[in-house]
Amino acid sequence: MAKIEKDRPLPSHTKLDYDECYAKIVLEKFFPDQYENLQISDKPDLRDISNNIGIEVTSAIPQSEQEAMALACEIPYLEKEKQDKRIAYLKKKGYNYTQYGMTGPGMGYAWTGLDYPDIRNTWCKYFLSAVETKMKKLNTGGYASMKRYDLFVNSELFIDDWMPDELLKVLITYSQRPINYSFIYLLSLDGLFVFNLEKQTVSPVETGEKLYGLGMLARKMVEEGEEDD
Repeated sequence: MAKIEKDRPLPSHTKLDYDECYAKIVLEKFFPDQYENLQISDKPDLRDISNNIGIEVTSAIPQSEQEAMALACEIPYLEKEKQDKRIAYLKKKGYNYTQYGMTGPGMGYAWTGLDYPDIRNTWCKYFLSAVETKMKKLNTGGYASMKRYDLFVNSELFIDDWMPDELLKVLITYSQRPINYSFIYLLSLDGLFVFNLEKQTVSPVETGEKLYGLGMLARKMVEEGEEDD
């Protein structure tokens, strides 16, 4: 059983995965008519037993950024000498840590002429890569047989106005496999985007303050999972 200290970052390994708990809470809050009492499982990560729906959960946050964020979260709890060493290490990796937060390497894309740039050459490449990886895994076998499979992708991305339609075009090309995801949810810094690959549509869902407190609920689930033997 992992030891969880109050007001400290969660351990890296816990019985329940924080991202899966968070996805469960978000989906049940924003889509109560579509998902009912999601159960945390494996292959798929979440299961709606009543409706026979399986949901996989993944992240579009690059591994290097996840590692930097994890290191930064621990800094306030370290001794001064170790704090300085860690801050210096993060700076070498391109991250500037202060008591007010942390900034990382900038992301951008080139745009010349009147046409949109290739969406795969923007920061959305992290989302597309995460989706493609999950689609390939879904078709390798080992997953419980469900009526439908959906995918929830958490991210730290900003989605410009022109991007959702371009993302949809790429996702449709990914969906030429024997088993596909019906709905793909992208949680970004500026909203929740729902890609319906069966109807080939994308729609934004405003999140705003509705996400407030959901992270704490997910943490509570993780803590309670460690208490259960």
